[in-house]
Amino acid sequence: MDVTASTWGVALVGLGLISLLSVAQLIAVIRPRAQWTIENVYGGSPDNTDPAAYFAFNQAMAWADPFLWAPLQIAGSIGMLLGERWGFLLALMASVPYWYTAVFLYVWDRDLASRRNTVGYWVAWAIWPAFGIVEGVYCFVRLVE
Repeated sequence: MDVTASTWGVALVGLGLISLLSVAQLIAVIRPRAQWTIENVYGGSPDNTDPAAYFAFNQAMAWADPFLWAPLQIAGSIGMLLGERWGFLLALMASVPYWYTAVFLYVWDRDLASRRNTVGYWVAWAIWPAFGIVEGVYCFVRLVE
């Protein structure tokens, strides 16, 4: 498959986003109850809900993101850059958690009162599902052409 400028863009943004997320989530795996982790990775506060549920929800994502989702995105991006069909297929698969988990986090933030009505919050939140949709559509179109 041809490697276009769009392919480079999607692959590199995917690598950048998943790297950022993986570093944050690895910190959460290593220091799951640290105040920095709560403020900068999880958001909200365990005091706003059942602390056991709060940490279980966030720790599940902390383990899943770098060990399940990241390898899929990384392999997909590398495969795309190599012009391999399997790379586009893996990247298509990796696009799903970007927008799928946005639904959970949208409700989670709303119900735990950690959502902020600031432009920065909404831009940072919207990057993930927006990229997932762009990556998914791009890879799907490339695979069916």
